[in-house]
Amino acid sequence: MESLRFLFVGGYMASRRKHTLAEVLGPLEAEIMDVVWDRGEVTVRDVHQNLRRVRPIAYTTVMTTLGRLADKGFVRRVEDQLAHRFTPLVSHEQYASSTVKSVIDWLVQHFPEPAVAYFVDRVEREDEQVIQRLEEAIEHRKDKGQWT
Repeated sequence: MESLRFLFVGGYMASRRKHTLAEVLGPLEAEIMDVVWDRGEVTVRDVHQNLRRVRPIAYTTVMTTLGRLADKGFVRRVEDQLAHRFTPLVSHEQYASSTVKSVIDWLVQHFPEPAVAYFVDRVEREDEQVIQRLEEAIEHRKDKGQWT
Protein backbone atom coordinates (compact mmCIF):
# COMPACT_ATOMS: atom_id res chain seq x y z
CA MET A 1 0.00 0.00 0.00
CA GLU A 2 1.70 3.10 -1.24
CA SER A 3 -0.37 5.41 0.96
CA LEU A 4 0.94 3.80 4.14
CA ARG A 5 4.40 5.20 3.52
CA PHE A 6 2.89 8.63 3.85
CA LEU A 7 0.80 7.74 6.88
CA PHE A 8 3.47 6.26 9.08
CA VAL A 9 6.52 8.09 10.33
CA GLY A 10 8.67 6.18 12.81
CA GLY A 11 5.77 3.87 13.71
CA TYR A 12 3.35 6.74 14.29
CA MET A 13 0.55 8.19 12.26
CA ALA A 14 1.23 11.29 10.17
CA SER A 15 2.65 14.23 12.14
CA ARG A 16 -0.82 15.68 12.74
CA ARG A 17 -1.48 12.77 15.11
CA LYS A 18 1.02 11.27 17.53
CA HIS A 19 -0.86 8.03 18.28
CA THR A 20 -0.04 4.50 17.27
CA LEU A 21 -2.74 2.56 15.47
CA ALA A 22 -3.55 0.61 18.62
CA GLU A 23 -4.38 3.75 20.58
CA VAL A 24 -6.96 5.26 18.29
CA LEU A 25 -9.82 2.80 17.60
CA GLY A 26 -12.80 2.78 19.93
CA PRO A 27 -15.43 0.02 19.95
CA LEU A 28 -17.74 1.65 17.38
CA GLU A 29 -14.79 2.56 15.17
CA ALA A 30 -13.62 -1.06 15.32
CA GLU A 31 -17.11 -2.30 14.35
CA ILE A 32 -17.19 0.07 11.40
CA MET A 33 -13.67 -0.87 10.34
CA ASP A 34 -14.71 -4.54 10.35
CA VAL A 35 -17.36 -3.68 7.76
CA VAL A 36 -14.87 -1.62 5.71
CA TRP A 37 -12.26 -4.40 5.84
CA ASP A 38 -14.87 -6.99 4.88
CA ARG A 39 -16.25 -5.05 1.90
CA GLY A 40 -13.21 -3.10 0.74
CA GLU A 41 -15.21 -0.04 -0.34
CA VAL A 42 -18.31 1.27 1.42
CA THR A 43 -20.69 4.19 1.66
CA VAL A 44 -22.20 5.45 4.90
CA ARG A 45 -25.44 3.74 3.87
CA ASP A 46 -23.64 0.37 3.42
CA VAL A 47 -22.16 0.51 6.90
CA HIS A 48 -25.36 1.81 8.47
CA GLN A 49 -27.43 -1.00 6.94
CA ASN A 50 -24.90 -3.58 8.08
CA LEU A 51 -24.74 -2.36 11.70
CA ARG A 52 -28.49 -1.75 11.87
CA ARG A 53 -29.10 -5.48 11.47
CA VAL A 54 -27.47 -6.06 14.85
CA ARG A 55 -28.64 -3.01 16.82
CA PRO A 56 -30.20 0.41 16.40
CA ILE A 57 -27.71 3.04 15.27
CA ALA A 58 -28.23 6.49 13.78
CA TYR A 59 -27.11 7.15 10.21
CA THR A 60 -25.45 10.36 11.39
CA THR A 61 -23.43 8.41 13.99
CA VAL A 62 -22.03 6.18 11.26
CA MET A 63 -21.34 9.22 9.06
CA THR A 64 -19.51 11.06 11.85
CA THR A 65 -17.50 7.98 12.82
CA LEU A 66 -16.40 7.30 9.23
CA GLY A 67 -15.30 10.94 9.02
CA ARG A 68 -13.22 10.51 12.17
CA LEU A 69 -11.69 7.32 10.79
CA ALA A 70 -10.71 9.28 7.67
CA ASP A 71 -9.18 12.01 9.87
CA LYS A 72 -7.20 9.36 11.77
CA GLY A 73 -5.85 7.84 8.56
CA PHE A 74 -7.68 4.51 8.69
CA VAL A 75 -9.88 5.09 5.63
CA ARG A 76 -9.69 7.20 2.50
CA ARG A 77 -12.76 9.28 1.69
CA VAL A 78 -13.46 9.39 -2.05
CA GLU A 79 -15.68 12.37 -2.86
CA ASP A 80 -16.07 12.01 -6.62
CA GLN A 81 -19.73 10.92 -6.46
CA LEU A 82 -22.84 12.08 -4.64
CA ALA A 83 -22.39 9.43 -1.94
CA HIS A 84 -18.88 9.54 -0.49
CA ARG A 85 -17.11 6.21 -0.59
CA PHE A 86 -14.58 4.96 1.93
CA THR A 87 -11.76 2.48 1.40
CA PRO A 88 -9.35 1.09 4.00
CA LEU A 89 -5.86 2.56 4.20
CA VAL A 90 -4.77 0.14 6.92
CA SER A 91 -5.38 -3.61 6.66
CA HIS A 92 -6.93 -5.61 9.47
CA GLU A 93 -3.63 -7.48 9.80
CA GLN A 94 -1.65 -4.24 10.13
CA TYR A 95 -4.03 -2.97 12.79
CA ALA A 96 -3.99 -6.26 14.71
CA SER A 97 -0.20 -6.42 14.60
CA SER A 98 0.15 -2.83 15.76
CA THR A 99 -2.34 -3.36 18.59
CA VAL A 100 -0.63 -6.50 19.86
CA LYS A 101 2.80 -4.86 19.63
CA SER A 102 1.66 -1.75 21.50
CA VAL A 103 -0.05 -3.67 24.29
CA ILE A 104 2.76 -6.15 24.81
CA ASP A 105 5.45 -3.44 24.62
CA TRP A 106 3.60 -1.41 27.28
CA LEU A 107 3.11 -4.42 29.56
CA VAL A 108 6.72 -5.58 29.27
CA GLN A 109 7.99 -2.04 29.86
CA HIS A 110 5.86 -1.51 32.98
CA PHE A 111 5.55 -5.05 34.38
CA PRO A 112 8.31 -7.13 32.75
CA GLU A 113 8.37 -10.27 34.92
CA PRO A 114 4.62 -10.83 35.39
CA ALA A 115 3.86 -9.93 31.75
CA VAL A 116 6.36 -12.41 30.32
CA ALA A 117 5.44 -15.10 32.86
CA TYR A 118 1.74 -14.75 32.02
CA PHE A 119 2.47 -14.79 28.31
CA VAL A 120 4.48 -18.00 28.61
CA ASP A 121 1.79 -19.63 30.81
CA ARG A 122 -0.93 -18.59 28.38
CA VAL A 123 0.90 -19.81 25.29
CA GLU A 124 1.78 -23.07 27.01
CA ARG A 125 -1.92 -23.76 27.67
CA GLU A 126 -2.60 -23.37 23.96
CA ASP A 127 0.23 -25.37 22.43
CA GLU A 128 3.34 -26.83 24.01
CA GLN A 129 5.05 -26.80 20.60
CA VAL A 130 4.96 -23.00 20.70
CA ILE A 131 6.98 -23.05 23.94
CA GLN A 132 9.52 -25.33 22.27
CA ARG A 133 9.83 -22.90 19.33
CA LEU A 134 10.21 -19.95 21.73
CA GLU A 135 12.96 -21.78 23.63
CA GLU A 136 14.72 -22.53 20.34
CA ALA A 137 14.43 -18.87 19.28
CA ILE A 138 15.92 -17.75 22.60
CA GLU A 139 18.81 -20.20 22.26
CA HIS A 140 19.38 -19.10 18.67
CA ARG A 141 19.58 -15.45 19.75
CA LYS A 142 21.96 -16.35 22.58
CA ASP A 143 24.17 -18.25 20.12
CA LYS A 144 24.27 -15.23 17.80
CA GLY A 145 25.24 -12.98 20.72
CA GLN A 146 22.05 -10.92 20.58
CA TRP A 147 21.29 -11.60 24.25
CA THR A 148 23.72 -11.83 27.10
